[in-house]
Amino acid sequence: MAKEDVFVKPYVDERDKNNLEGLLEQFNLPPAWIAFVKRHTRTIQIVAALIVVGVVAGSWYGSYRQNRIEEASAALAEAVEHNGQELIGALTAVEESYSGTDAALWAKISRAHEQASSGDVERARQTYIEVREEIGGSSPLRPLLTYGIALTSEVLADFDRARAAYETLKTTEGFADIGYLGLGRVYELSGQSEQAVQVYEQYLTNAAGQGGSGQRGLVEEKIASLKATL
Repeated sequence: MAKEDVFVKPYVDERDKNNLEGLLEQFNLPPAWIAFVKRHTRTIQIVAALIVVGVVAGSWYGSYRQNRIEEASAALAEAVEHNGQELIGALTAVEESYSGTDAALWAKISRAHEQASSGDVERARQTYIEVREEIGGSSPLRPLLTYGIALTSEVLADFDRARAAYETLKTTEGFADIGYLGLGRVYELSGQSEQAVQVYEQYLTNAAGQGGSGQRGLVEEKIASLKATL
């Protein structure tokens, strides 16, 4: 008897090609595999359908997300064309309509800047605090928001909170200059001249390189002036 060639597909009647068993036999699948597929046909169909639905849904969500980001950016660009209270209202609308996008985050920060500029310093500070709580600890925006909190606290004469913010900036890369000078200024404003001198001297030792020779000279003059009053 001639040996059966495993590479030759067995003949399958055309009438059987429309059923699952016929199709499986065409692929030369092992009998055990064919039996398994036949037993679990319904389950396999459901899983396949779920995979297709998942792929389609993922594609749709990706497209939706991209469109939302583009719309949010356009809305923010349009909002900043306004001024005063109209600007604050337009920025608030971007925050509410596109929550979760970068544009909404920038709208909230811009609203805080505008609130501070228009004299609503307390509300501006609260907005800076809220945004800082929302973002991650490693966000590059965190030092900027801390600076906003420091400045608004200084204006509000909340010297304890201002000092705390400037202390944080002192140890933040790229913001040490701002931290030392702000902290020294707060001590001056609160009548603590001796502490102000100490901070300014620390600035000259640790952070003067960031401010340049001109800034160093101004700080040296300030130290001399403060010491004269002690």
